[in-house]
Amino acid sequence: MPEPLKLDLSEKLYAKAVELIPGGSQTMSKRPQGYAPGAFPIYVERAKGCRVWDVDGNEYIDYLMALGPIVLGYCYPAVDRAISEQLKKGIIYGLLHPLEVKAAQLVHETVPCAEMVRFLKGGAEVTTAAARIARAYTGRELILNCGYRGWADQWTAQMTTPSARGVPECLRGTIRSFPYNDLAALETILQEVAGQVALVFLDPVSATEPDPGYLAGVRELCDRYGVLLAFDEIVTGFRLAPGGAQEHYGVVPDLACFAKGVANGMPLGVVCGKREVMRAAAELLISVTYGGECLSLAAVCACLEEYRNGRVHPHLWRQGGKLVQGFVESGKRHGVPFDCTGIAPMACPQFTYPDAELNGDAWSYFLQETAKRGVLIRRGGLLFVTFSHHDEDIEQTLEAVDEALALLADAVRTGALKERLAVKPIEESFRRF
Repeated sequence: MPEPLKLDLSEKLYAKAVELIPGGSQTMSKRPQGYAPGAFPIYVERAKGCRVWDVDGNEYIDYLMALGPIVLGYCYPAVDRAISEQLKKGIIYGLLHPLEVKAAQLVHETVPCAEMVRFLKGGAEVTTAAARIARAYTGRELILNCGYRGWADQWTAQMTTPSARGVPECLRGTIRSFPYNDLAALETILQEVAGQVALVFLDPVSATEPDPGYLAGVRELCDRYGVLLAFDEIVTGFRLAPGGAQEHYGVVPDLACFAKGVANGMPLGVVCGKREVMRAAAELLISVTYGGECLSLAAVCACLEEYRNGRVHPHLWRQGGKLVQGFVESGKRHGVPFDCTGIAPMACPQFTYPDAELNGDAWSYFLQETAKRGVLIRRGGLLFVTFSHHDEDIEQTLEAVDEALALLADAVRTGALKERLAVKPIEESFRRF
């Protein structure tokens, strides 16, 4: 039986962080309350391949993968080499750099909809840019949105949680939500607000797979009602296929947004789309000093060369499929209601106990026990597989998961779950809607 993790330095650092940093973290989803505080690492010191080492010296196989940006693996040689070579020449300049053209050309050649390309820095920036481009092109203001688009005011205005405080009330009328996998519901809204909608915006796939024909149906509805279609590929981009979900599903949007996997961890966002639509951006105030930052652009070029060689994505699907199968089989073997939804390269593991409190305790205990066995998984989030997760890593992961689920089954059966929890009370810090 593995010993409880020693996390003294992690906890000491976080105690100092909450004094200096509002919320203790730069990213809400990385707050320790969202994992298993007291039994799960907080601070990482270094990483290589699919493994990370925390500040207390513990080693783990990682499936958090920076919440999605790492597709090739940490410190991937070809990407690190490109960054290092560019660093010797400079990071950013007062003039344009050839890498802007090279990177845009590679995106254009790889992504089906990308006839023109703009670079920004993060997900919220590129989704907001896409909204502005669509409104400018169509002359309409209303956006129909399904899913999370980042922290910008117009997207946060949809939320009803405390996170939405500080957002002008007047923005609520500019965005209207619609349910995923329900073509009839989307068409009803399009009929109600005919002539007012600039854009339909959605994740092509996340924790839930699209029903057969759903994405093609959304495309057809947008064409029929004269509305632009945008795919948020910030998570799916360069993870399902070189050209993202639009390549995988064969449905091409008018606009698309990428970040995360586009540069394997370097900060870069991409808004791209059909030439006729993207031309509107030339005269719009969409500008950021760091859009031409060259270390990230060098990383993009190296990543896209790797993605286009045909080896990366079959590996992601294969290894992700092994994980999903192993997780589900372990749940069945031990009588634990544990399942994986979504698709193999970014599956979503979940407990389905009918009692919400039991479900939360199950997650806490599961994360506690898998972390003790050297595996990091995200509570209720996507399971990110990389090109650096090799067979031995998958085998070690499945052994840890099987042992953890066996212990969980026993703890639930004997009524000893709460007393076996080493974690502190979990507070919900952030939820995508």
